[in-house]
Amino acid sequence: MTVTDVANGSPAGKKFLWLTVGIVLAAGIYSAGWFFAADQIEKRLTTYLSEKRPNGLGGECTEMDVRGFPFRIGLFCDKLRLDDNLRGASASFGALRTAAQVYQPGHAVVELDGPAEVRMSPGLTLSADWTLLHASLKATMSGLDRTSIAYDNLTGTARWPLTGDSLGFGASHGEMHLRQNGEDLDAALSVEKLDLRPAQGPSLAAPVDVAADVTVVGKAGWMQAGALSEHMLRGSSGELRHLTLDAGDGMSAKLSGPFSVNDQGLISGEFSLTMMNIDAWRASLVKVVPDETDLINNIANMLKTLAGGKNEATVKLNVRDSTAFVAFIPVGVLPPL
Repeated sequence: MTVTDVANGSPAGKKFLWLTVGIVLAAGIYSAGWFFAADQIEKRLTTYLSEKRPNGLGGECTEMDVRGFPFRIGLFCDKLRLDDNLRGASASFGALRTAAQVYQPGHAVVELDGPAEVRMSPGLTLSADWTLLHASLKATMSGLDRTSIAYDNLTGTARWPLTGDSLGFGASHGEMHLRQNGEDLDAALSVEKLDLRPAQGPSLAAPVDVAADVTVVGKAGWMQAGALSEHMLRGSSGELRHLTLDAGDGMSAKLSGPFSVNDQGLISGEFSLTMMNIDAWRASLVKVVPDETDLINNIANMLKTLAGGKNEATVKLNVRDSTAFVAFIPVGVLPPL
């Protein structure tokens, strides 16, 4: 195709001309649509945050910008702040970066920088930082369908100003995954090298790897609502497929079984508990909670007795209204959920 063909009005030239015009027109419409959508995101988010303030909710996304043209669209902030005056909670974070493909706007990725400061009344303050925190969100018209969060090199401190207590925590890597499974909610999490320590002094115990996989029956709506509450597990039931702890040196524990939570937050269930290297667990727990030495020794001796003197055991752990029993002997009380 030459310029002469186009100038002479040949059929091929006309087709090429209309094709060019069509491409330019489509590109112009697409570009105008992208920038209109970007402008609407900024305006609507600002309006949404303003309208929520009378209801006790608010937030700020400083230096808000929408980027990603031409094939992506995402919201960027230098700092992010969220407030919930009804619950006496607030949170502040570093920079926020989000991105979604234009052809798949319901699937977004998010990166959030630290440091973070979270305050919850009447007396809990969390400060944390990390080298990387990113999330993946998949939404439908009715709300979130699934989400995943992962982080690296998490460190932080939890403080209770009313009592003066504080607890440091850290983890080399962690992940959490939530998804709708029909009417149920599936949740899985893992934490590598979880380290708990007082504000002053060494770690309470060696770092431990934690993993859990659970289904909560009939609670897919939690994802659709896109919000979590403090006592949301009350009145629920489900299946704990596994909760595992691995502290190294052959020390591991696994718990699995069905459970239910009543309206007062008391848990009941029939679980299978497996513990490896009971003597090492005994020594470690005595160092962490020396005031409970007698109870720890009694439980360890009972487990070894049920296992015929072996240093590993699998027993049935029955929990009734948050009181745990092994062989009809109460071994502890769980706090309300």
